[in-house]
Amino acid sequence: MLPDNKTLLLILMIVLIAFIVLLTVLAIVFIIALRKRAPVVKVVMAPQADNRPEEDEQKDETTVAAVHTGEADEAAPAEQAEPKSEPDADFEDESESDAEDDDEDDDDAPKYVTEGTERVRYNRSMTAKVAQLPREAKEWYSELKNELLSYEKVKDRMSWKRETFRIGRMIVARLVVRGKTLSLLLAVEPAGYNGTKFAVDDVSNIASTADTPTMYRVKNPRRAKYAKEMIAGMMKELKIYKDSHYEAQDYFLPYEGDLAFMRRGLVKRIVTGSTRTFKIEEVDNLGLTDAAATDDGNT
Repeated sequence: MLPDNKTLLLILMIVLIAFIVLLTVLAIVFIIALRKRAPVVKVVMAPQADNRPEEDEQKDETTVAAVHTGEADEAAPAEQAEPKSEPDADFEDESESDAEDDDEDDDDAPKYVTEGTERVRYNRSMTAKVAQLPREAKEWYSELKNELLSYEKVKDRMSWKRETFRIGRMIVARLVVRGKTLSLLLAVEPAGYNGTKFAVDDVSNIASTADTPTMYRVKNPRRAKYAKEMIAGMMKELKIYKDSHYEAQDYFLPYEGDLAFMRRGLVKRIVTGSTRTFKIEEVDNLGLTDAAATDDGNT
């Protein structure tokens, strides 16, 4: 017996409701997955590795390192003494008086001594880090910043730890300094550079860089050139074009020491201290003699 029209209509409604519920669940799962990680460019039109051997790049880095060593001495002003970031080796022995006690003449009251030490470190802002880079690295910084800002609608913002470049609300790139190395972070999937000449690092597992998961260390002129190619490849995928009216600026920052930046609030001096308290106990001569005799007997 064939079902009547009402039964068929009821079945169709049930199927439709189940389908709508399934679509809703899938949509919720998809939205949650997107929120876990900011969207980045999936495909990069990166050129294949060139034929230049890797040993040549290592030679470039060695040469640049030698140049930087010579320039650092010229850049630092001799008249300004720089604070050292090494921990201070000042140990002060402070004999504390006995705790307040009703019987001040009690010789058996315990005595204590406190030993303390301080550690000093300097928290440098992004501005200070860039200014204290080797001269050639500061030139690369200026080139990469101009390259990013030369594209339409790209704006930058300097924070304490890094410099961020956005198009609207979307973060497309960052510049950071780690140690004495300038690094470019891009909103591009690191896997897009597999098999290419770009030796990138995947930093997607770090919460603060999850939206710019590809890090490229700029350590020599060749890598500075490659970094600009990476920026161009990302902008091509985003369909962002060069601003024909953009005029390049000089973002080279002159060297300043920690003291000068501290006066401007761009370097923070952080002092941390730790103390240990010991109880003083006297040992009489008899006890020492007995202990020594016991040790000799055992020997």
